[in-house]
Amino acid sequence: MLARRLGSEVLRQISRFLVRLSANLLPRREKRRILSILEADPPVPVPPVEDAAELETLITNAVTSSNANHFEQAESFLREAIAIDSTDPRIAPHLSRIRFLKSRSTDPEARAATQDMMATIGAMTAEIRNDPRYVPSEFWQVMGKVHLDLLQYYGVENFKRTVSHNYQNWPMISLEDPQVQRLFQTWQTHFKCEPWLNTMEVPDHVGFHSTAAPGKQEYRLADAKQREVYRVAVGLLWEYVLSNDTCGILNGLDELTAGNPLRIWRHGRLISSDLAHSVRERNMLLESLKLDGRENLTVAELGAGHGRLAEVFGRTTNYRFFIFDVTPALYVSQWYVKSIFPHEKIFEFRHFDTFAEIEEELRGCRYAFFTANQIEMIPNDSINLFINMNSLMEMRAEQIRIFLDHIDRLTTTAFLSRQWIKWKNPVDEFTVSKKDFGLSSRWHTVLDQIDDIHPSFFNQIWRKA
Repeated sequence: MLARRLGSEVLRQISRFLVRLSANLLPRREKRRILSILEADPPVPVPPVEDAAELETLITNAVTSSNANHFEQAESFLREAIAIDSTDPRIAPHLSRIRFLKSRSTDPEARAATQDMMATIGAMTAEIRNDPRYVPSEFWQVMGKVHLDLLQYYGVENFKRTVSHNYQNWPMISLEDPQVQRLFQTWQTHFKCEPWLNTMEVPDHVGFHSTAAPGKQEYRLADAKQREVYRVAVGLLWEYVLSNDTCGILNGLDELTAGNPLRIWRHGRLISSDLAHSVRERNMLLESLKLDGRENLTVAELGAGHGRLAEVFGRTTNYRFFIFDVTPALYVSQWYVKSIFPHEKIFEFRHFDTFAEIEEELRGCRYAFFTANQIEMIPNDSINLFINMNSLMEMRAEQIRIFLDHIDRLTTTAFLSRQWIKWKNPVDEFTVSKKDFGLSSRWHTVLDQIDDIHPSFFNQIWRKA
């Protein structure tokens, strides 16, 4: 009942938002009258939960116990919570997470896979530390620790519910989010009903959350109200990209189940914000350069997240794709690309001292994975198209310059970049702005615009003279 009430409240807020949007098109007097009615409409009250403090304590104790691998004790705390209020919507997601962790802790295959993952990530990290210039910024060392914890808790096989939410699939969970507000505005460009009709699974707390705050391991999309905003926002994004997809590829793509995404169904097919954004970015680059995906080019991406662009380029072009990254993202993208392209030849990460050692093998591979420092050994003019989406801005100032110099020397044709217009790194405590991401005089921009979905970002496509 409470979940239904919360879902109705979100729909009410969405309806009010759309009415406000439409009211702006009316004469001033009518606009004022409609807005006054909206302001007079009181919110639907949610009754207080009795014994809230005791419930909160029991749930916190359950989570803390489960994090210490005391699973039976954790379940006993939740049984006490159920005795107080069996309708509390917070209990079931926590119980499901605790049972997941309990099962995983005794699964020999899961434990072996985690050991293998940690060994590979350790080798990647050691490789990067060979050159201090490429050691991640403090910002990414903090985030990397959170991501590594989540991968150890839940396994790489669930990464689309965990670390992926820090790559591109941001939890759009508030109507105050500028991205969500922009997506509602795009509805006027297509007026499709699907965003309101798409269905979505109800997850538990096996998902992205803080790994530092004791007892606060909660996946925000397990909350009915926030999940409803996310469902509609993803649907709006999908319809917007679909309506602007002049290449006609999105309608033929489904979100793949590798990585266990949070399922949203549109007419029985899985959709996602990752897939919609990736098609949007792929089309932006190819259309600006008048390419059709059949030119046998080589693409490189610095900071590829889980490999979403490598996936879309692999499914819609004949291009090769190289990834340069830090840990644990490099491990995640390598695992994902291997999972979804089992028949492609892939150069997996390994140490090498000279490019000559790998040149012949690399020539026969469609995908390749390198740590950030290994970019030093890639020869000039080896890459046709280079991509960086939202990660140069999170590096130290000297690292930004180092990587832009590599992009300059490696790339023969074009560079696609998306960054914050202005952003203060809260951990390394310095600010970057658009002027910090320019290339040398050998380049000129063929596209330079504010992102049409996220107003705090700019997109640039640089072309080499």
